[in-house]
Amino acid sequence: MTFRPFFRSSCLTLGLSALAVTAYFIGQTPVAQAAPGDRTLPAQVKLLDEYRTPGIESELSGIYPHPTDENLYYVLANRKPPYRYGQKAMLPEEYRGKLLTVNRAGKVVKAVKIADDDFGGLTFVDGFAYVATTNSAEILKANPATGEVLSRFSLPSPAGGLDYDKDRGALIAQLYVGHPHLAVVDVKTGRIIQSLWSDESAMGLVKVAGDWLCTWASGWDPGSFSELRVIDQKTGHVLSRMKLDKIHSSMAPALDAKGRPAFLSLVTVDSATGETVIRRYGYGKARS
Repeated sequence: MTFRPFFRSSCLTLGLSALAVTAYFIGQTPVAQAAPGDRTLPAQVKLLDEYRTPGIESELSGIYPHPTDENLYYVLANRKPPYRYGQKAMLPEEYRGKLLTVNRAGKVVKAVKIADDDFGGLTFVDGFAYVATTNSAEILKANPATGEVLSRFSLPSPAGGLDYDKDRGALIAQLYVGHPHLAVVDVKTGRIIQSLWSDESAMGLVKVAGDWLCTWASGWDPGSFSELRVIDQKTGHVLSRMKLDKIHSSMAPALDAKGRPAFLSLVTVDSATGETVIRRYGYGKARS
């Protein structure tokens, strides 16, 4: 998703990474250094591969793997991308405001209209897409094949990261306006049943291998940096963290080639141009 918690415009443009199919495995080299006092998290995270994307960071938002074809993924395309100075449009206008199905090489193979809006996070529950919008501040339940909106859940502010916690039967949404917090939203009624702490610069949110993972960014300009954080599921507070290279934003749960826990993240690899990729990371205990 591409929501700007620092409000670089009215929108959330957090992006997810899709495989550019460089299919490169990093062996035993750690992908990032741990923040002070954290020695365990880097050992749990392993960069697996990348997908290419069809647009730059401001054009793309929530991402999610395709349920049956690992060569495809979903990404939301903002209706009015908040370009920064010097950035050039990459995504054709015909795809704006739509849910895109994209292949590993970054080619759009299908596009369905969702809303005349910009977007935050994206998740799937029982085959339906749940889409966070920024201007209308809603979560939309939609048919991913047609774009038909089946339900609308109002939120007190736009949501950035969005995922489904099966254990709670609830959507977890990162809200930024008013005061930053995680809203726990009943997936059947759309009612907010709990509110947890969140950092205002939090980006993506995903539950992987029983952990809540969050990406955080210091900014979007050259020189900015990101962290991966594990957050407490009762309070929202940070339990551990590690520094990441480049700017990581949108996230989605995924699997590696052997069906083990992994996650996707939209990564801005060039802050000046907004160039993005989607990276897939394995997550869990050391693997043989």
